Amino acid sequence: MNLTERDWKKITEIIRAYEGKIDKNFKIPLPEYEERYEKVWKELEERNIDMGFFFWYREMPGDGIYLTGYNPTIERASGVIAPGRRPLLLAGPESGVMAKEAGLGLETAFVNEFSIPDEYYEGVERGNLNEIISEYIGHSIKRIGFMTAADLIPGQFMDFLREGFGNVEVVDAADILEELRYEKSESEMKCMEQADMIACAAVRTMLAVAAPGMRESEIAAVGDFTVKTLGGNGFGFDTIVNSAERCRTVIGPAGNRIIREGEIVQVGCSPSFEGYKGVCRRAFVMGQRSDIQKQYFECMNEAYRRAEAAIYKVCEEGLATNLIDLAARDYFASQEIDGENMKQFHMYSTCHGTGLTECLEKMVITPTKEERYGENVGLMLDLGCYGHPNPQIAGGCVEDAYLKRGSRVYKCSDVPVDVQELGGKGM
Repeated sequence: MNLTERDWKKITEIIRAYEGKIDKNFKIPLPEYEERYEKVWKELEERNIDMGFFFWYREMPGDGIYLTGYNPTIERASGVIAPGRRPLLLAGPESGVMAKEAGLGLETAFVNEFSIPDEYYEGVERGNLNEIISEYIGHSIKRIGFMTAADLIPGQFMDFLREGFGNVEVVDAADILEELRYEKSESEMKCMEQADMIACAAVRTMLAVAAPGMRESEIAAVGDFTVKTLGGNGFGFDTIVNSAERCRTVIGPAGNRIIREGEIVQVGCSPSFEGYKGVCRRAFVMGQRSDIQKQYFECMNEAYRRAEAAIYKVCEEGLATNLIDLAARDYFASQEIDGENMKQFHMYSTCHGTGLTECLEKMVITPTKEERYGENVGLMLDLGCYGHPNPQIAGGCVEDAYLKRGSRVYKCSDVPVDVQELGGKGM
């Protein structure tokens, strides 16, 4: 990667501008985890569930991080929780130290089921999943609730729950963690705000160095460097840099394609801070916009502004959330570019929830969903147009995070909606 001294000065300038907004030492307070356990216990007792089972892996970490503060790397993990008992963390031996680094003082057991197949471990005590769980519960198990969505739990573990404890009833209790995770504490919101600030910094540094002749992966590397420098500890998705026809993908990672003058480029980043995800995504043209590209960006940016205005109105007045989606969708339906109605290229929902995953959280906003938002929640306005037959405007996007506290909404991003003028510049 051939970054110039001037490029590094721009990167450094941007990072320094954001450093004061990030508290790298912040963590979710331990008492908050205890509050989470108490809420889970209450739900389990009300449903006569003897044990709750949760499962996670690095790409879908939400339930596990929420209750243990831990996210595995190459191994999977699970946990169990019983009324009145702190969770028992079940992990593979290669992740054991990391599990303890979470700092929650949870009992941790290494189990064969989460070890890497055929790997040899010297001096590591591993146990049988059934025996360890039975000892943890301390009494016969009559009713088990799986608290992670069934489509995320491997079939072998669902079979284990149904067959490993004799004649037990296994029930779907995934809504317990879904509902608890939906409403955010102030600590969670702080983590999300910090993740969003890191995302904004990463997008700015990528824009600052982007130039014709660079590879997508080279620009993405600058974003990743920014994230790590500012305290990010993972990603909700691989850093996005797509150009030309590759912009047709909604969330494609950077490739090795060389970017050329006149092409649309998408950049996006979703840093993780203490497990909580931020986001910032933008699109621009490398060089000068053509007339049709100007029309395209004006259309997309106006749709974004209308959806954003709807967010504030919906949250402040307690209105149906589908009004957010319709604000953008109806505007696209009124616009035509190069003989094509733009509604058909707005291919997904305009807004979605966020938290411990970038988008797979309650709740996704659709044109027909009239549900109201909760009290204190995170949401992301995610607007894009993909697949226009004219290759000059193959795709583009604008995405930012918002936090709803009561009836007030706070935008987390400080990056302009239209970033064309930021290309090749610092702060």
